[in-house]
Amino acid sequence: MFGKNIFGGIFYMEMTNELNKFLSYIHMGNSVYRIYYNESNKFHDEKLEKLFTEIMEVFKKHEESITSLIESFNEEATSSLTAAGILGVYKEKMKIFDEPLDICVAALKATNMGTISALKFLNNNKNLHYDIKNEINEVISDYGLIENKIINYVLENI
Repeated sequence: MFGKNIFGGIFYMEMTNELNKFLSYIHMGNSVYRIYYNESNKFHDEKLEKLFTEIMEVFKKHEESITSLIESFNEEATSSLTAAGILGVYKEKMKIFDEPLDICVAALKATNMGTISALKFLNNNKNLHYDIKNEINEVISDYGLIENKIINYVLENI
């Protein structure tokens, strides 16, 4: 997709570093949703479990697309979280969810935080190649869909 002739020198390295940071945020989101999925099991709510499974699939798709993008630069994509990401996941693990609404509220907050991070990424990287910007825009769009699915679940089931 891309070659060093498009992104040369320092800009090329900075872009892959930035994309790897962005990818680590997606890994964090997926890790947090695994926590929500595991917590949802205790409520024996198949609809909620299915919802979180679908959302984790969206995160997996994002992980794969951003990883592929980074690898198209002949760079290695990160498979780990940042220190802040590790702390964020740990914080979510420590939460106690007494009912499905608690998990849904936490999931909405986490997804909103992901949306904000993606928007900041775009703002901080205004000169992105069209294809990269499209990938990030798709992530943002999917986060909006995720939020709507969670809200619809709450309205229909709680």
